[in-house]
Amino acid sequence: MTGLNEAIHLVIYALELRLPRDSPDDGAWVRKLAQGANSDGPDQALENLANLVNCFVKHISCGQHAIMDLDAAIILCRYVLQFRPAGHPNHASSLHQLAQCLVDRFHQQPVIVDLDDAIALEQEALQLLMHGDSDYDMSRRCLTACLQMKFDSQATMMSSGAPGVIHLNVKQVICNVAFETLKNMPTRLLHIPTGILCNRDVQASHFMSSLRYKQLVSLCTTYCGDQQMALIRTEVSRYFRYVTLSHRWGEGEPLLRDIEGHQIYSIPTGGGLGKLKAFCRVALEQDYLWAWSDTCCIDKHSSAELQEAIGSMFAWYRQSALTIVYLSDVPDTGSLRNSEWLRRGWTLQELLAPRTVLFYTQTWSLYKNITSSNHKTDVTVLDELERATGIGSRFLTDFSPGMDNARSRLQWASSRRTTRPEDIAYSLFGIFNLHLPVIYGESAEHSLGRLLAEVISQSGDVSVLDWVGEASPFHSCFPAHITSYQMLPPPQDQFNAEEQSLVTSEDPPLFGVLRKLCGFVTTSLLPQNFRRFLTPSIIASEVRWPMPDSYGLGDVYDFHSFTRAPLPRFLNCCLILPCIAHRVTVSQLTSEDPSVLSYTYRIQASGLRPLEITLLQKIENMTTSQGALQLVRPWNSKGQSAIIDATSEEQLLSTLGKPFHALLLTELPHSEYRRIASSTLITAQPIDSASILRSKVRIFNIV
Repeated sequence: MTGLNEAIHLVIYALELRLPRDSPDDGAWVRKLAQGANSDGPDQALENLANLVNCFVKHISCGQHAIMDLDAAIILCRYVLQFRPAGHPNHASSLHQLAQCLVDRFHQQPVIVDLDDAIALEQEALQLLMHGDSDYDMSRRCLTACLQMKFDSQATMMSSGAPGVIHLNVKQVICNVAFETLKNMPTRLLHIPTGILCNRDVQASHFMSSLRYKQLVSLCTTYCGDQQMALIRTEVSRYFRYVTLSHRWGEGEPLLRDIEGHQIYSIPTGGGLGKLKAFCRVALEQDYLWAWSDTCCIDKHSSAELQEAIGSMFAWYRQSALTIVYLSDVPDTGSLRNSEWLRRGWTLQELLAPRTVLFYTQTWSLYKNITSSNHKTDVTVLDELERATGIGSRFLTDFSPGMDNARSRLQWASSRRTTRPEDIAYSLFGIFNLHLPVIYGESAEHSLGRLLAEVISQSGDVSVLDWVGEASPFHSCFPAHITSYQMLPPPQDQFNAEEQSLVTSEDPPLFGVLRKLCGFVTTSLLPQNFRRFLTPSIIASEVRWPMPDSYGLGDVYDFHSFTRAPLPRFLNCCLILPCIAHRVTVSQLTSEDPSVLSYTYRIQASGLRPLEITLLQKIENMTTSQGALQLVRPWNSKGQSAIIDATSEEQLLSTLGKPFHALLLTELPHSEYRRIASSTLITAQPIDSASILRSKVRIFNIV
């Protein structure tokens, strides 16, 4: 050991002759030595440094205290590795030496990054060495030990079922949480203080070099377990809060390639760049670090990224800390009701998704000088929005994406426009919480048809079939344009609260009505010896029919088995639709106006009162004697659940006896049907209770 120490001292002495010490700090001297030796080139200085590294590594392996601190040794190793690149005969040994130093530092001060670096270095070294060589075995043993240490640290973190963070891994866990947070955020964000567009890696780098990160690492030492993990998630989320811009696109909007790699504040203002700068200035005033705009934060030349952005945009606006709405056409004294922003397709989700919104006028002044932190909670603004959009305040302030009230959601979008026609459907994907392919170049009818088919298939909501106007070439049951949902009353619930309320009285007359009405349904489900114990409450609360697994076009469900009818489904370009069917027996043309494609008919159908309908085409050539025309009432899950809950014949008959919106179908070959579009809603009504009791649900295959 004395000889080894002397060797180290001699090498250091040789190096000191090249660069005398000016302080007793070994680490500082080695750093200067590594920087200064560069001027001499890879000559004897490099060889001396390599010898010193070899001596130092041997010294560590003997369990002795290092003459120089580990940080200095690692600097030496990295410097030597620079001059021994891939292909150098000693490159593998230099990788192994650096890995050993990192492992030794990990033992003294457990930082998982050192361990990860050591693993990567040994993995690279093994790729360069021959299996069976002594150096190969040395690197393999070191890699095995490193992996075991990493497994042990991970196991410690997961022990006791608590997601707490042990001290050695706190930095790594913070880093992991940061990337986990960024994964659910927009791909790129503008760093507001510098005006530079940053991807997720750069965003993470900003955080890891920030004072907030250092404070968080220090603060974690005062917490443990769940509290520590909650602190990390809270602080990371707070750092990455971002602001979104909602606006009307104008001329000269800056795109990704216009600002990538530049500070936006140093680019000459012109076109939409002035708007982007003003947006960042306002966001900075609100004390945010990050901002997102749909103009420059998406690579629109990448179809994959565009697909991801359209599918994620509702979530991005929902997760934003604030959405700033810029009304470029509203002066300081104007009203947002007149803004074109309310008539654009994409801005519908930008209105509904964010929880916090501030409106700004064309001069970037707060709308009506309302200083509230959230204009969605301001009564004046909320009232204006409700009257301008027709959207209830409860949806404006607390909207949930999904397919509830599907017909209403389509009506909200029916008066809006998009530059690309197919975008009107894409802009609704987030509102309906659907993830469908974005296929630019397809027709607007096709994109809308795909959307409606998915809504019906997933929800069974047939209210989306309530429209008037031109039929879509995609499917006869869908409109060609979303404007067909405009100015129609919202769909009426088939059953009101009173009709759906359960009557639990055990009055024998009521029970007799139930047994007469539902006896077949209820008693056929139970053994003979249990039937006498049935009560009205049991019938109302317990009987539920299972849904069939398959669809049979010949299946017919009578009045007592309506609830067995399957849900609507869209399959292979066909709408499989359960309907209460009424065969048309008479169709008489009463007036026509070919100039506007308007043909009015007086219709008689089995079980219905006579009615008038106005169509966009003549139906003289369609045979009615064979049942080629059918007026149908689509049957859905809401009707099924309400039917079984009805507890009196009077309530049930009253419900089904009300006017309803009907579809007119014409029969095609192969037992298929096609819907005939009308220019007004077809409102039909059953003749009487007897006709209701005779009605049946059939399955129609509509193309």
